[in-house]
Amino acid sequence: MVGHSPSSRSVQISTPKTTDQPLNDLRVHRVSVASETSSASVSAKQSSWDAIPTSHALVLTLAAATAFIGLLVLTVPLNLSDGLATAMTALLAMTIVFVLTPPLIRKMHASGMVGQDVNRREKTLVAELGGIAALFAFSVSLSLVIGVRKLLGNVAEPPFLAAISVFFMAAMIGLIDDISDLRQRLKAIAVGFAALPLMLVHLGQTEIGFPLGYVWTFPGDWRLLYWLILVPIGVSGVANAMNMSAGYNGLETGQIAVVSGALLLVAELRGAPDVSLLVFGSVVGCALGLYYFNRFPARVFIGDVGTLGLGAAIAAGAILAHIEFYGLIAIGPAFYELFATISYGIKKNNGHRKEACKHPVIQEDGTLRPPHGAGRYTLAFALLSWHPMKEKQLVLALLALYAVCGLVAVLLSVM
Repeated sequence: MVGHSPSSRSVQISTPKTTDQPLNDLRVHRVSVASETSSASVSAKQSSWDAIPTSHALVLTLAAATAFIGLLVLTVPLNLSDGLATAMTALLAMTIVFVLTPPLIRKMHASGMVGQDVNRREKTLVAELGGIAALFAFSVSLSLVIGVRKLLGNVAEPPFLAAISVFFMAAMIGLIDDISDLRQRLKAIAVGFAALPLMLVHLGQTEIGFPLGYVWTFPGDWRLLYWLILVPIGVSGVANAMNMSAGYNGLETGQIAVVSGALLLVAELRGAPDVSLLVFGSVVGCALGLYYFNRFPARVFIGDVGTLGLGAAIAAGAILAHIEFYGLIAIGPAFYELFATISYGIKKNNGHRKEACKHPVIQEDGTLRPPHGAGRYTLAFALLSWHPMKEKQLVLALLALYAVCGLVAVLLSVM
């Protein structure tokens, strides 16, 4: 784990090209290290974080806890089910993220895959594509835990393979977008195809649970409506909601941790299948691990490879647990971005909206304000127009909104 804080230095970066970037790209103007092409010299510094050596102790602690649980399972007659398996999955995922992210950060800086944090007054370059660590952590943590469970007893692995496939397909679409900037509409449609593996392993009856014992079932051919229409919309919707709501240090990882944590509780309270509990547990572990590096001041941006992959995994867990309704409640704040996109799209003003989001007003003390006339463009700008605040306070306020919605979903689940 690297603990040094690089001093300010001059780097060669190419002039950013104008692309059709997604709205959530509030911070990043993608830059690349100078090559044989013409380039301009811009003074910027890599993000520093004096507390980074702390992760050495965290890695050892998480690895020791995971090893202890594994030793307990092998020496005591346990079946590694319920909360124990979920805890082991979360710990494994978090440990893998802590191990992989520091060398990934170094690699991104060395290859020029960095972005400028536009919410800071000073030019700060931050490593991109941190979500690649989550891609490995999610797949490996689920595979190891399910492998151990299969050694201890009969476990059906197809649902877990489907969840991993959903994550992987959505993450690959995100990776392509991070590199080439896909159009928002094309990205939404493409992520919908990541739901296809879920059709192969649907668990139990095709139904959606509601409070007070109400259940919406899809009998006969109506199942086609659920699997061919609603499921792809759900996977793409949640994945893009996590993507569109991002844009500030710690927000994307924090909101994913809050939403997946709330849905983990909902799934447990409603007696959902083990597969959904393990999926949520792995997402929580990945998100918490990445949050350590992504929180203010960010050392890495997780990119669309992270937000789309983790968001799609949340949707997969909700679908396998039949708690889609509670998932919609948990991501409540993201609906502001959806309605704003539709509203300003009808007014043909989304182009100006995107430009305004890339250029927040940063005051001398670091306080953020929305540009003139942009107070309703995003939920973050709406909060800033009401009460200007620094980025760290803004993220905490937004995460508090997600926490409230998550709590509402948990309370409704016991009704």
